[in-house]
Amino acid sequence: MKSKAQTKPKNRVGLDIGNGSIKMVELSNVGGKFSLVGFGSKKIESARREDIIDAIKALTSQARISAKDASVSVSGPSVIVRFITVPKMSEEDLKGAIRFEAEKFIPFNINDCIVDFQTLKKDKTASKLDILLVASKKEPVWEKVKLAEGAGFSVSMVDVDSFALANSFSMNFPAAASSEKDKTVALLNIGTNFTNFSILTGPAISFVRDVAIGGNELNAAISKMLGVTVREAEELKLSPGDKAQEVTSCIKTVLGNLLDEVKLSFSYHENQKGRGVDEVYISGGGSELANLEAVFAEALGSKLIFWDPFKFLDTKIADPSVLDKTKGQFAVALGLALR
Repeated sequence: MKSKAQTKPKNRVGLDIGNGSIKMVELSNVGGKFSLVGFGSKKIESARREDIIDAIKALTSQARISAKDASVSVSGPSVIVRFITVPKMSEEDLKGAIRFEAEKFIPFNINDCIVDFQTLKKDKTASKLDILLVASKKEPVWEKVKLAEGAGFSVSMVDVDSFALANSFSMNFPAAASSEKDKTVALLNIGTNFTNFSILTGPAISFVRDVAIGGNELNAAISKMLGVTVREAEELKLSPGDKAQEVTSCIKTVLGNLLDEVKLSFSYHENQKGRGVDEVYISGGGSELANLEAVFAEALGSKLIFWDPFKFLDTKIADPSVLDKTKGQFAVALGLALR
């Protein structure tokens, strides 16, 4: 029988299966010190399940991922996150009552959903409990699990993209979760179809939303207005060259719609919590959009902070140039690997 000191640490994989690409991160944890073991991304060329599984297998090999214990995540309109208040009761009673409470806030048939919750504050003198309620339709959850299992992984956790994003952020900016308890930050992760949006006040998530605007909508606008293919539009979006002014004009409406949703969310949060957003951090493949910083700064009146999800890690196994070029894409995958 091995002693604890002899037991080999168990590596974990964060598997972010998006609509446009797959991102994968493997981490080791030795004595509380995390190290990067492998990482990589691969575009999804087909929506067929078999093709996505093959893409995950190919990426696993390319990134030299060896661990099989993985976490995956879901997002979009099938996922509902609500902050609710319920009468004070025991944890056991709460487990029994939560589905009944959830029916009041979830616009789906509760029997078609997976429901989970977390008690946010435990105050012995309070007569009520603040609860973070999460519900997802079963189908997208099982679909992600089947994709991962089909590629040879064992899924130990299904998370929500915005929660994984916040988890990754908190590891890189621990001050925001400790000494700066009143600081409010917004996290925007611009993906292919959705922008994951979280607001944190100190260590606690106080707002979560997925906005149905992402890279695909930007590509479509460029493709339509400039008469190029979607693939060419993607390239122009990231490296417009002498067409920078034209590209900016093409995506102005789409970005305007996204910014309107962000500002609406900021206002709602401030009305509910009595605090505005102090800083805005951005990640995701869409964060690589040329001139994005200037557009957001003009609309929001605050500077965008492009952050490195790998900052807190030992990353000596990685090619620094590759890591620097792609790091913003891995915020969700890294947060999943930390679970």
